[in-house]
Amino acid sequence: MASDEVPPGPDAESAAQRAADHLALALEEVGFDVGVAFPELHSRSERSGTATVLLGSVSPVVAAGLASILTDAARLGLALPPR
Repeated sequence: MASDEVPPGPDAESAAQRAADHLALALEEVGFDVGVAFPELHSRSERSGTATVLLGSVSPVVAAGLASILTDAARLGLALPPR
């Protein structure tokens, strides 16, 4: 288990649901219609008890749009904090 993972169980499921909701809101904020562009975005609990966020399949247009936004963010110096 990576140091930033939540152990399996109800806390992990709640964390995954919050992460999926946060991601959906962030995608909406940058212009995506999440229900159309990311119809499979959701959280779930695996048989092992590990919770995950599933992004699902996206169209090439959606992937290109997301890549463009991330590239622009990187160009502006935005990046994930070090772990």
